[in-house]
Amino acid sequence: MKNSFKKLPGSQIEVEISLDQKEFLPYYESAYQKALAGVQIKGFRPGAAPKEMADAAVNKEAVFSDAAKEAIRWSLDEVSKDNNWTLIDAPQVSVEDADLGIKYKAMLTVFPEIKLGNYKKIAHKTLADKKEVKVEAGEVEKTLEWIQQSRKEGDKVPEINDEFAKSVGKFENLEALKKSVNDGILMEKQMKERDRLRLKMLDEIIKDSNLDIPAVMIEKTFQGMSKQWGPMMKAAGKTEEQVTQDLRARAKENVASNLVIYRIAQTEKLEPTPEEVESKLGGGGDYNYNYGALLNEKVYAFLESQK
Repeated sequence: MKNSFKKLPGSQIEVEISLDQKEFLPYYESAYQKALAGVQIKGFRPGAAPKEMADAAVNKEAVFSDAAKEAIRWSLDEVSKDNNWTLIDAPQVSVEDADLGIKYKAMLTVFPEIKLGNYKKIAHKTLADKKEVKVEAGEVEKTLEWIQQSRKEGDKVPEINDEFAKSVGKFENLEALKKSVNDGILMEKQMKERDRLRLKMLDEIIKDSNLDIPAVMIEKTFQGMSKQWGPMMKAAGKTEEQVTQDLRARAKENVASNLVIYRIAQTEKLEPTPEEVESKLGGGGDYNYNYGALLNEKVYAFLESQK
């Protein structure tokens, strides 16, 4: 088998492969024998007709087509293994010559090469920008007033005291309720700051990395996001063009983020074990979803350790 290839933008590869007559013959013979066994001629049991009659009834074009499919499948698989390519879309194949053996061209879309930037240095620099968060004066009182108004009955507004605290939840007194509200506000602010830093880290790592994202990956992500978010965005007043433009940009960002996280996990050996995923599944959910969630958390935890 002879082959040559050239890499194209968008993680596409144009491959030219040729199998000589000797290499192609086993595939043709296999397809021919299968077709021959399926021939039905009146007056003869299947497979019992004279060879000349059965041969005349065989569709030679169909035999060649079946043989070519198998030969192409095998040869593409071999070339992909030799070059460590992972195909992520159906190859586009065109047969160039079928006189002696077979010669064809195929356009492949492969899992992209990912050349990471200095993610450890970027994480360290980003974490230096961490802002200390605190509960500002009046925030607890404002939240308590919101709870108070939510429990209003007619014109009657409950007084904020120990009895009110007990009615809201399992709180011994008003001070316990205030502490719970304070802790909740603080936790929410800490999570927002954590998410801000994570997004900033990932954005900077993506900018510093070399990604040749295949269009098919962006398209599949876009289609999924369109089904999930499209109707909501249109209901909010956005036009079809605005929705498409917005979601395509988000889809590209989403794919880039996933690729960078995947490569960091590979490089640092952070992939979740089946046991870890199964443990998380104890709380329900899909295996792939839980695997992805664990992978993300492990990578972010690693980046956040680069202080």
